Amino acid sequence: MNIGIIEHYSNGFLEVVPEGESSDYWQIAAIHIDGKAFCPTPRLYRSEKVAFAKAAQIYDWIADYQPEISDGTCYCAELKLILWAIASQSY
Repeated sequence: MNIGIIEHYSNGFLEVVPEGESSDYWQIAAIHIDGKAFCPTPRLYRSEKVAFAKAAQIYDWIADYQPEISDGTCYCAELKLILWAIASQSY
């Protein structure tokens, strides 16, 4: 069984998951930055490498425009996707 992969990126993390158990396609699960998880519009990418490259682009955009995502949802015209911000919780 193949589970998701989390990679350190800048001051946060990128998280991708396979589309299915025997699939070669990957999805971006979340981009973690400044104590928040940002979930992009679900899309399939042809490889883990492509998914991580797109997640890095999203991370960089969030780092530049995070104040614009104040209500929890934001449309990013530049990357043509919607982002949902989810505050991290401490237990």
